[in-house]
Amino acid sequence: MRELPDAIEKGWGAARPDDPEPTVRYFRDLLGRSPGDARAIFAFAGALAFAGREAEAVPVYEQSFSAGLDGEDLRRGLIQYGSTLRNVGRFDDAVEALRRADKRFPGHADVAAFLALALTSAGRGPEAVAGLIMLALDRLGDDDLQHYRRALLQYAKDLGG
Repeated sequence: MRELPDAIEKGWGAARPDDPEPTVRYFRDLLGRSPGDARAIFAFAGALAFAGREAEAVPVYEQSFSAGLDGEDLRRGLIQYGSTLRNVGRFDDAVEALRRADKRFPGHADVAAFLALALTSAGRGPEAVAGLIMLALDRLGDDDLQHYRRALLQYAKDLGG
């Protein structure tokens, strides 16, 4: 059934950062037509966060997880939830959510980047830097960087990575 994914794509295609409330209304209406659907709940949570209404978005993200959000939507949901928690000052919860994403979906650069932001906000900058060093070593084939691989791995370990 492509109806809901198409409707979600349409809603985000029309989203305007300078006027986010129509996006919130669109996804609230979509959720009303698909009550209990994890993807519709997730889209509504994302719309609330998009509109700067992060405190309202937090419990809606949690509802999407309880409703069975899965696959790539779950990965994206955990990232957005972690970022939203960070934005409302719940830094340790943000780190926990993003670590859950990293454990469930290892090797995703987007997860690593948001985890580094959360770690930094939680006062754990060295651990954030270590994670980004590991990401760079894993993802970048740059000869100069790889020349220092052994040393960088040790420094990352020393930083808490």
